[in-house]
Amino acid sequence: MGLTRRSLLGAAVPSSLLAVAGAAGLLRPGPVHAASSLSRMLADLRSSNPPLSDGLMLQAPDIAEDGASVFITCDCRLPEVDALVFFVDRNPQPLVAAFHLAPEVEPHIQFRLKVAESANVWVMARSQGRFVKTAKAVKVTRGGCGLGIN
Repeated sequence: MGLTRRSLLGAAVPSSLLAVAGAAGLLRPGPVHAASSLSRMLADLRSSNPPLSDGLMLQAPDIAEDGASVFITCDCRLPEVDALVFFVDRNPQPLVAAFHLAPEVEPHIQFRLKVAESANVWVMARSQGRFVKTAKAVKVTRGGCGLGIN
């Protein structure tokens, strides 16, 4: 019985410390912190007018047969990139993805996104505290017919 009591007391003390730290607001869940950081970044992006950059490369197909799954690749040769944000014009929800990057991470991202109809795919990067952008036009077809206008 003594061993069980000791293990119970040993586990209770750290648990109670975590509960007190959480109640005091010293511990914050990751998603809440990430959401506030994302909203700050998007607010900074809205207030800027990013210039086009050659150091930001976006690869996407010229013609996508199925807009529900368009494979894109983004490479960045800019210094100190800490954020990448992807938008698609003419999508019901233009913001597709936002990534926060640690300083030691190489800014190379590949993923699939949905393009509702023929539109520009934009990527914006924050490098040394300033945003830059680049775009690629993607034409969406179904059965050989284009959707949307270019």
